[in-house]
Amino acid sequence: MDAELITSSLSSTIGPGLRNVLNPHWKYGTNRGDGTVPINNILKFETFGQHCPLRTNLRQEYQVRLVTTRNEDGTLKRGHLVMTCELFKKDIDPKPLVGRAEFWMALTRPFALPGERTPVDVPADLAVLNEHEPTEKDLVSRDIESYRCQAPSDGTLLNDTRPLVFHMDQSDLYRHINTNKYMDRAIDSLALLYHKSGGDAGRLRFHEITIYFRKPFVPGQGAEVELDFVEQTNQFQGAVRFYHCDKEGVRSEKISMAMETRGPLIEVESK
Repeated sequence: MDAELITSSLSSTIGPGLRNVLNPHWKYGTNRGDGTVPINNILKFETFGQHCPLRTNLRQEYQVRLVTTRNEDGTLKRGHLVMTCELFKKDIDPKPLVGRAEFWMALTRPFALPGERTPVDVPADLAVLNEHEPTEKDLVSRDIESYRCQAPSDGTLLNDTRPLVFHMDQSDLYRHINTNKYMDRAIDSLALLYHKSGGDAGRLRFHEITIYFRKPFVPGQGAEVELDFVEQTNQFQGAVRFYHCDKEGVRSEKISMAMETRGPLIEVESK
């Protein structure tokens, strides 16, 4: 609307490019090899308020890393294919950064039997990549329980809890709920919470979104959703936690999916 990239849309914008980077080297699929595929585990999307109207030429620059931890016997304990993408304005020098995404994709066998879904080794086609151990600064080193907002000294903390159920039209090819659907529901819920508190949801501009998937939802499953929202002078932050919830209303002990977001409270021109 005001010629900025939409942060929650970066998954669809960058996703096809990620597949183009991978496909020449690794023909992954549930029906290929041992059925190992990369599935979204932790994602981070950022935009930077750059003026970027329709038909602006952008350049995508990718980096790929293989991050692993191994058991004492050398078998794979946890493996991630990590892909970062930066979006630049193509025809401007120096090229301003307009968007950035970081995909931590877990190596898994989604249709294998329980207990056999973690591959015992890195797929052969990825062996050309050097293996790196995770560092303290990596997204994977941050616990999902930390996706919470604390009451600030110079702002207001809002909280809410609400039920949610997922349906078939929200799922992907692995029968998991699609990443964009989580973001849409979470962002809409935060905006509604802010609106009900008397805030102007039209001022919310989401510039940073981080998502942690621990246990996926499938169509027909219900969730209990916890919301935190902090309003400060000219900025906000929010956190959303999804718990699996059965038909009797009993929720899981552990968080299944969490999201954290922040951005500016933009000034809205009066009419």
